[in-house]
Amino acid sequence: MDAAVERDPRAAAIVDEILRRRPDLSAEEVWDMIHRKMEEVGAGYLTEVGAGYLVASDLGIDLSSMPRQPLGLSELRPGLRRVDVRALFLCKGRELSFEGRGGVGRAYEYRVFDAGAIARLVVWGDPDFRRVLDTLRPGDALVISGASIRAGRTGEVEVHVDDRGSLDIPREGPPRTIIESVTIDASEVGEGHLGRPLVVRGRVDSDPQEREYARGSEVRPLTYFTVTGEGGGGRLRVVAWGRAAGSMPGVGRGAVVRLICFRARRGRDGSVELHGDEGSSIEVISGAPSRARAEEVLLVSSDRVPGDGPRAEAALLSGDELVTVVATGEAAEALAGVPPGSVVRVRSTRVSSRGDLEVLGRRPDLLEQLTVAARDLGAYGRRICVFEGVVLSRATEREVTSRTGESLRRASLMIGDHTGEVELVAWRGAADKLSGLEVGERVRIYGALVVRREGRPPSLEVRGFTRIEGARRPPPGQKA
Repeated sequence: MDAAVERDPRAAAIVDEILRRRPDLSAEEVWDMIHRKMEEVGAGYLTEVGAGYLVASDLGIDLSSMPRQPLGLSELRPGLRRVDVRALFLCKGRELSFEGRGGVGRAYEYRVFDAGAIARLVVWGDPDFRRVLDTLRPGDALVISGASIRAGRTGEVEVHVDDRGSLDIPREGPPRTIIESVTIDASEVGEGHLGRPLVVRGRVDSDPQEREYARGSEVRPLTYFTVTGEGGGGRLRVVAWGRAAGSMPGVGRGAVVRLICFRARRGRDGSVELHGDEGSSIEVISGAPSRARAEEVLLVSSDRVPGDGPRAEAALLSGDELVTVVATGEAAEALAGVPPGSVVRVRSTRVSSRGDLEVLGRRPDLLEQLTVAARDLGAYGRRICVFEGVVLSRATEREVTSRTGESLRRASLMIGDHTGEVELVAWRGAADKLSGLEVGERVRIYGALVVRREGRPPSLEVRGFTRIEGARRPPPGQKA
């Protein structure tokens, strides 16, 4: 057997278990059995994992004691029960109501995806893990345990889970660029997509226009504009319900955008349109203004600051100018909960009420411009940045005496990426942010300051506003 052939690690685990129970067999023999079984069943109907289970059964080996391996969306079939499903989060959908034995119940709709496939996820009831689902962003990895697989109205598989199931957020997921596998060009959208939530890439070719519509006693905005395929064909009208034009920074004429979970519908003139609701999102890919509008600022990072009362700090960029904002009282939780990359409007650098802070939208493209690799820190200057890497050492602490004689707490560790290594340093109370980091943990650091000293390699400094996120590190405001 060609050693260079890449095997499904879940199938390899089954082969290892078979070999443990049947040492008289060789790995090559077991793999041959699996592939013959796939041929017997028919091409395209069985994965190596599924065939491995059948081969084990033929050999009289019970695999129920093995840890369950989560299935990808392409491996799901209607009728499966109590299975584990791995996927990537796409968007939140509608809240549904249903008649049950105990009266009216609730269900919540989401969309998940993996390479080349989008599926509907329905959470029945209101289990605790739903609150974690509501914090996920497109591309975040998840594993749903104890799910049932059903056929939807269009025949596509659906994942259903209730409060007997559970949610796990894997330590590492695939790169966020995998969303490209389910993205179609605006020129490809047609009649066959009607009623389906889509991920569409297109170029905005009109200025967004805003109107109002009434829902009951509430009057809400809607914004519409048109997009074309990147080659200029396939003009589509896009309607963003419940969203004001000012809440979509960067969505202007000429911008290339990704419309996430916009549903294809027929417009009044009979043409196909794209409609988005509260669960939909718009990612500005390129072609947008170089920075946020002058009256708005980009929030790079925000976090709570330890102390006697509620307090939070945030690092904002107004153009290239760094602005530090401090919030106290009820406003501290609101500021700490704003995700990095948000465009915000603040009344002053001292925020004391929620009304002093307004979140206008998100600009992930601006945040990506601040992401720096280790090898490039020397040329970056003393500026705020975003850094993603792996923790290489445990944090060490020591007391340092300042020039004024003050005793200061200092913590440091080494962190690295694919281009090199850098020291991560934190002073005073910010040192607590390093103490919980584990060697081998992959983290993303928002709002680190690049520090350059003559004769020494650059380092990264953690401040009160610096946010450190890891796969198992809950976002601010959420309990672990």
